[in-house]
Amino acid sequence: MQLSRRSFLRVAGATAALAGVPALAACGAPADANAPRLVVSFAGTGPLPVPDPHRVWRPVDRARAAAVADTLLVWDQDMTVRPHLAASVGPDRTGTRWRVRLREAVAHDGRPITAADALASLRRVADPDTAATAGPLLANLDTTASRALSATELELVLATPDFLFPLVLGAPGTGIVRAGRGDRPVGTGAFRFLPGSQDALYRHDGHWLGRPPSPAVEFVVDDDEEERYQSLVDGYVAYAHDLFPHSARRLLGRTGTTVVSAPGSATRFLDLSGPTGARTPSTGDPASPFADPRLREAVRLGIDRDELVRDILLDLAVPGDDLFGPGLAHHPDGVPPVVRDVARARELVVAAGADGLRVPLLFDPFDPMSRPAADLVVEQLGAIGLRAEPREPDTPDVEPTPGIRFRRSVAQPVPLYLRAAAGLDAGADPQPPDSPTRDGTAPDGAGSTIPPGRADVRALLATATRSPDGARRADALRRAQLLLRDGGTAWSSGDEHVGISADVTGIEPARPDTGTWARFHRARWG
Repeated sequence: MQLSRRSFLRVAGATAALAGVPALAACGAPADANAPRLVVSFAGTGPLPVPDPHRVWRPVDRARAAAVADTLLVWDQDMTVRPHLAASVGPDRTGTRWRVRLREAVAHDGRPITAADALASLRRVADPDTAATAGPLLANLDTTASRALSATELELVLATPDFLFPLVLGAPGTGIVRAGRGDRPVGTGAFRFLPGSQDALYRHDGHWLGRPPSPAVEFVVDDDEEERYQSLVDGYVAYAHDLFPHSARRLLGRTGTTVVSAPGSATRFLDLSGPTGARTPSTGDPASPFADPRLREAVRLGIDRDELVRDILLDLAVPGDDLFGPGLAHHPDGVPPVVRDVARARELVVAAGADGLRVPLLFDPFDPMSRPAADLVVEQLGAIGLRAEPREPDTPDVEPTPGIRFRRSVAQPVPLYLRAAAGLDAGADPQPPDSPTRDGTAPDGAGSTIPPGRADVRALLATATRSPDGARRADALRRAQLLLRDGGTAWSSGDEHVGISADVTGIEPARPDTGTWARFHRARWG
């Protein structure tokens, strides 16, 4: 449900008055006298739908899906994978057949989850009619040839070799539910969905990781970050997701609350890719001045990353190294920091004949920090001879504007990031077909797209995908990133901040969409 701090107080207080119990202790479903339900707040608008584990466009959707349905594998903090609902996953020597063995896990209906359920779930995700979030990642899965071998084993068959395939099985949106029914999910997660109770999920006593201490988790959504902060401070919620740096600083300076921050949770870019080609169809103007490599290098050298991190992110981040995902597996080590060089950047602008060029600077609709950052970027680019003009982002129904775009890409496995940027996960569309926006995060792969002419990068990604040798895969991925570095401008690698009540236990720092991110199976309030 969509709930501000004020409306939350009204609803909770009215419910409590009717029930004759303290606010937040009343439950419309199974309760536990020893612990209150856990109330958690995320960005977004309501009302909340059924928690379909295959349609997870927003952070709140992904958190609810993870509570209800376990994925076969999960992403670890470095974005490698580890077992979860699957006890083991392994390929044949060709990389086209993968054997999956399930652990013993009882679903919410009291019966074990089976290999047939797992296969039905993956088939639903792969079906284009589902419009599943992870559908493009499963485009290589042969759903007809794949089969259940027994109640606990299945064989997944791929159309082409892919030794990076386990990363897909840990991706958000691939949760396993009974008969693949995401519209009425019966999973093995720590909390179960009860029809008619959209906002709260209730404890699954038979969860394979142990009985959760909280009897229920109630999800509230509010797009106003200040309201999420204040609801936490006032004690109406126990967990406030995705707080801004200034709110995190305020929480660190008071009693009764604390902050859980995960470094390296998001990379912020200035995307110079834009439209390419000689002329735009409608105006005849040059499609993008940044087709000139001299201007791309000028922006790269002209941005003051230290100032942006200090003034905009309040030092709760580190300056970017123009590569995605510092701290993640396959991120190149030992890359020297980018040193600002205003004189050289100015020379490049003049040499490109662009002195005084007006350049649109488009906000990121998914990152509110792009707005204050734009003011600094205008000053910094002005020092090298470019006149950046901040403006609202393009709407989907208009031609993309040539210029510079702010982008924020959340942490994810480097191979999946590169494959999405390269367009190798065919048909990838991070927007739900029935919604014009996606709350909270930028599309996967956004931030730095691989130009069509970079056959060298695509060849390295193909090597990484098809090679059974782990060292060779790692080398190919590292080289692919380094080839892209000169054309990118990643200005920060920042934290994700979650505010929690000092009375909450069982929440740990975690990068987005990893196996411990927004997981409440060990959380207790009070």
